Amino acid sequence: MKKKEYQNNEIIVHWFPELCSKSGVCTSGLPKVFDAERRPWIDVNQGEARDIMKIIDRCPSGALKYSFPDDNKSRGN
Repeated sequence: MKKKEYQNNEIIVHWFPELCSKSGVCTSGLPKVFDAERRPWIDVNQGEARDIMKIIDRCPSGALKYSFPDDNKSRGN
């Protein structure tokens, strides 16, 4: 399965495009971080890691996961 990663020093966001249902939870919840009109569409530097984690935990399709630079375990729905 295809995966894209976006990261900074605090968080790594993993996106699995084939799973995305385009529900809009991420784009409406944190539009500065998740902007479908921008490329790349995820910019983890536009929000706090804790806020990004909260939105990813609400992703209904499981297309978004997160991990931390010093940890290999993925989290999210």
